[in-house]
Amino acid sequence: MWRFGKQHSFDLEPVVVNGRDYGVDTVLTDGRTASASLRDGRIVIRIPRAAGEEQAATLFRNLKQRIARSLERHPERFERQALLLKHGSILRISGRTFRIDVEEGAGRGAHAWVYADRILVRMPEGFCRDWALVTRIVLGALSRTFQPMAEARVSELNAAHVNASIRRVRLKNTSSRWGSYSKRSRNISLSVKLLFAPQEIMDYVIVHELSHSMEHNHGPKFWALVSKTVPDYKERRRWLRRYGDRLGSEASSTDIAGRHAERRPGLSGLPETSLRAP
Repeated sequence: MWRFGKQHSFDLEPVVVNGRDYGVDTVLTDGRTASASLRDGRIVIRIPRAAGEEQAATLFRNLKQRIARSLERHPERFERQALLLKHGSILRISGRTFRIDVEEGAGRGAHAWVYADRILVRMPEGFCRDWALVTRIVLGALSRTFQPMAEARVSELNAAHVNASIRRVRLKNTSSRWGSYSKRSRNISLSVKLLFAPQEIMDYVIVHELSHSMEHNHGPKFWALVSKTVPDYKERRRWLRRYGDRLGSEASSTDIAGRHAERRPGLSGLPETSLRAP
């Protein structure tokens, strides 16, 4: 038993599924909805801070049981493979192809620069084959390079459909979410890995987060807002759930992107555009 503050107590015994132990963490949030997810091999259950003790305990128990059943029935959905970018890897972003070139530098720091058709990564001596570090450096460089285009696309969709007061848009190297909206700061964060997805998929995530500025939950009113702008949002959501973990891999460059290449219903009242690097 683990006590979180004076208000809530939760049973944080590990969940055992198919002979594997999954540790359990609880996070109290300022939001209005509860959720459970798997992150780095641990179950993370989020409970609204405003929930009463009895309600919080019920939410926690139900979510813990639900994710345990999902792990047992569909373990493949939770077996995410970390993206690893290496020397010679090819990335395709909005119709453009980038090759990653890794070279050893004289300094201690690791840096990356995005050019017209390649991404140059300069690593400290002895770290040129640290692909996890190379991946973080590349994704950071892509975030900086494509940040203005992401801001422009959010602004365009917002002006056409929602007209929300958004303070800031950020591209981030996230591990568990494709996007998020903060009610407190009015900021939208988007996963930089969405750059590797078809434009329709990134637009769906943007509209999803913009809709949270009006409805801070996933109730019927929220999905009605999303559907008004993206009538085929269910198809785009299924695509992201099925192929999202492969974005940025060699397979995603040609295979999965092509599975969404045919024309589909676009955003209502707004032509689709592409993100372009400077």
